[in-house]
Amino acid sequence: MITEREIAEKFSVIWKQHFPLLTPTFMRVFNEAHIFNINAPIPIKENVRNDIVSEISFNIVEKVIIEESYIEDYIENEIKLKKIVEFTAKSIWKSGNFSEKDFLLNEIEITEIKRICQNLIEFIQKIKKKQVKFKPTFTGYGFIPDLVGDLSIDDTLFEIKTVNRNFRSSDLKQLLLYLALQQVSSGLNWKYAGLYNPRKGTYCKFNIKNLIYDLAGGKTPNESFENLLDSLTRDVQIDSKF
Repeated sequence: MITEREIAEKFSVIWKQHFPLLTPTFMRVFNEAHIFNINAPIPIKENVRNDIVSEISFNIVEKVIIEESYIEDYIENEIKLKKIVEFTAKSIWKSGNFSEKDFLLNEIEITEIKRICQNLIEFIQKIKKKQVKFKPTFTGYGFIPDLVGDLSIDDTLFEIKTVNRNFRSSDLKQLLLYLALQQVSSGLNWKYAGLYNPRKGTYCKFNIKNLIYDLAGGKTPNESFENLLDSLTRDVQIDSKF
């Protein structure tokens, strides 16, 4: 099954065809001009498994926000923490190539989880006005399966990247894919979208219509998204035959 990350990182000809101005130069300007600081940064340390640390943090924050509880209710509760760790590991390590010892977190990882959780919650509290929804779902299209995003805050869809780098074009492409699926399945969409990095404490938020206009050479979101999905579906279908 193809993933949103694979779609965002591959199919470069199709992405260039429909969003010709999404270039390395655009991303350099984008990172310089449109990224804002909102949290204290958390430099990555050695002996930290960033993939599971990031996902555990996100899953804890989801529970904290929905249940109106506290980070400590999960980090300091051995049973609750173990349950979240096991659930997270099985969801991201899909090969099943892990053992019980992989569920054990070291002290540095636990500290990082707590700090990332704090940044995530602070970000949500600063940005939110009315409504927060975790893991919005998107109906698949052709060979593209149903997908799950990260975070919807009011009229904005955010993709979270807990990484020690600047935002890349593939991060924007992943957001565009979600928005495209939402557009063709319901005809509805968010007005804004954005990227947030709790490790670097940075985020951006942009008007979707304006960004598509700039990246697609004046085309509308409707036209751009439908053409993108049709092209991706044809390309996946052709590849699957060989």
